[in-house]
Amino acid sequence: MMIAYLIKNNLKLMFRNKWTFLVLLVAPFLTIALLTSAFRSLMSVYEAPDEFSVGYREDGSFLSDSMDTVKDAGRDAGILLREYPDGDPSELMEKNELSAFIEFEDGKYTLYKSDDHKTEGEITEYFLGRVMNESANTVLDMISPEAGLKSALPVTQTNFMPAIESNDYYGIIYIVYFGCLGITCAVGVLSNEKKYNIEKRYRICSLSSADLYFSRLIPAVAVSAASLLFEAVLTACVYDIHWGVPVMSAFIMLVMIIASISVGFFFYNLTKNIAATIVGFAAVVWIMGFFGGSFENYMYSSTPDTLKAISPIYHVNRALVELSCMGHSSYVSSALIYCAVIAAAASVLAIATDIIRKRCTA
Repeated sequence: MMIAYLIKNNLKLMFRNKWTFLVLLVAPFLTIALLTSAFRSLMSVYEAPDEFSVGYREDGSFLSDSMDTVKDAGRDAGILLREYPDGDPSELMEKNELSAFIEFEDGKYTLYKSDDHKTEGEITEYFLGRVMNESANTVLDMISPEAGLKSALPVTQTNFMPAIESNDYYGIIYIVYFGCLGITCAVGVLSNEKKYNIEKRYRICSLSSADLYFSRLIPAVAVSAASLLFEAVLTACVYDIHWGVPVMSAFIMLVMIIASISVGFFFYNLTKNIAATIVGFAAVVWIMGFFGGSFENYMYSSTPDTLKAISPIYHVNRALVELSCMGHSSYVSSALIYCAVIAAAASVLAIATDIIRKRCTA
């Protein structure tokens, strides 16, 4: 069949195109490395230690007879209370790596917090509040022996998405972003057809506009998908990127690639100019990426949700990021439907545009 021959020939030409490897392999690899490093501290999540040390001083306070009980309760909560009879609290904290320091007095206490251990200071304050509000003799009943540092604080269940590390976020969204530029795979084929005026030769054979379209689309999708699969595996190994539900994530990426390349071929059939196609389509992808979180983390973005929802990249980004950190996402269906509709509409328009152009030039 003619279309099978064209697919095979176009596939060979696309694999020879150096731009494919530059855009789909080198660019995302370097971009992920840069942004992962730049935003690592911004997106890092604080993890409380299993236990930390707090200094104290008490001289004839109301807790004198119960201090051993208080220390045992603190140890159960991950707070190691160490006595320092003399010295300045600030100097003692710095010298002995203490997270806080407590001075017990008659009926009250003074808590000194370290600027380097603010979370531990808040935990210590909460613990002391419970000690002061209850009788020191009932501290062990109040804090169970099984209680650890994390359970010493009140826990509130939320529906917010868990935090995601910078390498996972940027490692995913830039595979998506450069995957949307898969039309670059077809540059070699299109320029070759232009150079040798091959498209006009197709008109003397039985090759239809639909056959011509799919003979370009199928190999472009295959090369783009293969390149991004290799890139995803490579960056996962190098940058420790976690893809949640790999099969579903790969399927979302495939549908998105088909949609983006379909739109690219529609641009080409509309303009018949390779440069205008690449520049125009890249501009559209940039705008969709701007709203979709490619340049500004969508979790921190101030862009209205209505504008985000317009971008198919937003739906794909959110689906893949949530699959990575939660294992599920309500955006999977919207990402697939959105991209499938775009792919179908762009394919119909691309074929229709080519038919109309041929009739006008006949």
